[in-house]
Amino acid sequence: MKKTIKKSAPKTKPPQLAVLRVVSPVTIEETPLDNLPVRPRDNRLPAPGSIITKTYRGKTIEVKVLENGFEYEGKVFKSISRVAMTIVKRQISGYVFFGLTK
Repeated sequence: MKKTIKKSAPKTKPPQLAVLRVVSPVTIEETPLDNLPVRPRDNRLPAPGSIITKTYRGKTIEVKVLENGFEYEGKVFKSISRVAMTIVKRQISGYVFFGLTK
């Protein structure tokens, strides 16, 4: 006669609580660039004072080219790529996104 062994339900550990640790605050907006020196301009960029316009997902985007950065929605960014990354929420080249490549 075969002896049957009844298996008990596997023991489960009680769920562990998630721990949230804040290392440093994350901010989306960039700092004003008034104190930075003027860098040599990339020849792919339009002259300061120009406005770059692009339609993205049905929304018209306007970026003003400054002497020392770029202004988008009232915020100043130090690179065109940072503006593009803010818009599409992922890494992307600003020159490619805005069609500024040669």
